[in-house]
Amino acid sequence: MANIWKKVGTTGHTNKEGFPSYKGDAITELVNVLMTGSTANTFYVRAESQIERFVEMFKEFPDPEFMAKAIVYAREKGYNREIPIAAAVALSTKDLNLFKRIVHRVCKNPKDWQKLIDISRSGVFRKGLGRALKRELIKAIENADSYHAMKYPKAMRDMINISRPRESTNPTVIRYIKGKDVDDPRLAAVKELRHMDDGAVYRTVRELRLPYEVVTGSVKKMTPKIWEALLYVAPYFNLLRNLRNFMKNGVFDNRDNLDYAVARLTDRESIRKAMIFPFRFIAAYRSLEDTYNYVLASQDATNIYIIEEIRDALIKAAEISLENVPDIPGKVAIATDVSGSMDSHLTGDLSSIRAIDIAGIFTAILLKRCNTIPVILPFDSHVRLEMAKKVLKDRNENILSIADNFHTIGGTSLSAPVEYLLDNDIKVDTFIGITDDEEWVGRRFIDALKEYMQKINPEVRVYLVTLIPYGDYPTPTDMPNVHYIFGWSDTALRYITSGSINKQIEEIENIQL
Repeated sequence: MANIWKKVGTTGHTNKEGFPSYKGDAITELVNVLMTGSTANTFYVRAESQIERFVEMFKEFPDPEFMAKAIVYAREKGYNREIPIAAAVALSTKDLNLFKRIVHRVCKNPKDWQKLIDISRSGVFRKGLGRALKRELIKAIENADSYHAMKYPKAMRDMINISRPRESTNPTVIRYIKGKDVDDPRLAAVKELRHMDDGAVYRTVRELRLPYEVVTGSVKKMTPKIWEALLYVAPYFNLLRNLRNFMKNGVFDNRDNLDYAVARLTDRESIRKAMIFPFRFIAAYRSLEDTYNYVLASQDATNIYIIEEIRDALIKAAEISLENVPDIPGKVAIATDVSGSMDSHLTGDLSSIRAIDIAGIFTAILLKRCNTIPVILPFDSHVRLEMAKKVLKDRNENILSIADNFHTIGGTSLSAPVEYLLDNDIKVDTFIGITDDEEWVGRRFIDALKEYMQKINPEVRVYLVTLIPYGDYPTPTDMPNVHYIFGWSDTALRYITSGSINKQIEEIENIQL
């Protein structure tokens, strides 16, 4: 058994398991938190402790301009929302002009502005909004349209009540939120929905393309006919999120409706415009599992047929979403962390997704984009060859099937996949680790990596895709040939598949404010 104690104290920093690790520099830490920060409890740290750390980091960060660029990057290139908004509030206390230049790129809708209001009022960064922030609220209200007023009435009401704009700022939206008559057919129709029968609701929804949130919150009773109307006006992401509702309410019992849904789900242009990443399809696919199991148990042949068509469409859509991911040249090792801590969930509307789900999807995508068959190395306290064999056996299957092979097991030895390459004298050009970076079993990753570089390939490119912002790093963040990538958007894949040695930080520095 390896003596893990002999290295203790050599880095001056330990991770959540007390294992020697490295502390990131301020810039690396900021990008990590903005790209992967969560308000959910994680395996090692409760939400409150995480937030305390984020708050301290934002307050102390010394470079407001880089912080502004990083906030924009995280909101526009990542899949994170709440943490960048919080950072924007913090920025408003550092450099108000920079805040004004980015806040409308960070707050994209009234729901975002409501979150900014809540954080500002919390007293964590500031005592309230103040005149300057209220002026930005008024600008957002001025640019709001009837869709925003319909979809986010509570958030719009908060924005108006706090900033107190003149009615002339946006007469239609402000009058509607205040319950006054407006000269807008969509907004006028919303007020009448409660008094319509389902046939009239159906026609109104289809004609005016009223959004899901408005209809479900306004009609007295949702009927299959109204659900059918919503199917035909649903934006792509809304369709994806409500497949179970459409199915449960009999919408897909009509063959034409089912065919429409399948065609829309698998439409290349719709997938491209919606910028849907594969793990969204996994979330939709898994949301149907309970329904699927119930239908199987009931042996209802019609419903089995319907749900299998939808599931097949989701699989196809996930595959289509990969088409813009380039190939990876050379020999590649993919080390997927399957330790127990990878069971941590994300937050917000991604709360059904775990770190292991992201890791599985990333591995499946990378597997399909390697020019040669890669070395697959799932690991916990050691490399799980039985899992690797299943993954390679399924490499020609769809990415959902490949990802389903991954499940969490035991402890974390980030060095285990490198030890495997060493023991078997395997030379790879690229090593990709998908992990939370919390190693605590065996020898340190950095020691194994240095030996690998010395004995087998000194030029190996190492990418460590970090999914949770614990703030512990297995190597110095400026170590040559080792590149940390934060987050779970297609941005992470772009760095790896391009073979670029440029870091996210360099792209952030080039953002125009």
